[in-house]
Amino acid sequence: MAEENIFLVRVLNLERDSGYFHAQSGTFAPDDRCIVDHNGLHMGIVLSVLAAGAGVGEQLEQLVRKATASDMDAYAHNQAEAERVLSSTREVIVSHDLPMHLVAAEYTIDRAHVRIYFTAPHRVDFRALLRDLAGRFGVRIELRQMGARDEAKLKGGIGRCGRVLCCHQFLHDPTPVPMEFAYDQELFVPPERITGVCGRLMCCLAYEHEAYRAELAQMPKLGMWVSYKDKRGKVIAHNIFRHTVTLLTRERDRIEADIAEVNPASATRKQKD
Repeated sequence: MAEENIFLVRVLNLERDSGYFHAQSGTFAPDDRCIVDHNGLHMGIVLSVLAAGAGVGEQLEQLVRKATASDMDAYAHNQAEAERVLSSTREVIVSHDLPMHLVAAEYTIDRAHVRIYFTAPHRVDFRALLRDLAGRFGVRIELRQMGARDEAKLKGGIGRCGRVLCCHQFLHDPTPVPMEFAYDQELFVPPERITGVCGRLMCCLAYEHEAYRAELAQMPKLGMWVSYKDKRGKVIAHNIFRHTVTLLTRERDRIEADIAEVNPASATRKQKD
């Protein structure tokens, strides 16, 4: 049987989903704007075209058509209308006295469905709100609660490094970052220095975590007494990039020593200290 083409598409929704889609007809090339059926009709960009075995397309969502000028106008118009939806929804939330913070909203291309994102300190019973919103907008409404990391991913911003937030630019599936990552990398700093705009530990702490663990495992541990040339000192810091340790001698001198020239101090000498 003949092979079928499938298409990797970046969906231009707020969550910037990427996925594989199948087209029943039509020719598509990378960078083409297209319409995909992804929980409703959304604008997308074809990233690449791949060959697949026969029957694979039946398991995938549909790439419906190339985007037309009318689709492009609708996409721009819907983005503006989403702000009106947020403003109107805030009024309804106040009338229901719900502890919800609205984050963003988006329409499908055909305006058959609007999704509204919000945060809240706990689970919210929004059934009555949903009925009021459906009556006001005349379309299917989906309310989606999200956490602090998801809000930062959706809205974007500038991180401490001065660059666009990783989760907004390229890190589409951020994972929790435990405090152990900071300890493993010996980041003994105030928590606010390693906290992102979302109020959680910065995602970038995970990027080099395994490299730090591997390098530090080959170095003398903090607090260990070692000898270096004609000096003895206690390890008080590591530098995995220069492959050095900082020693504090009994005379309170600080020495940066290459780990290749450092040896454990003898047990006898260590006991005297």
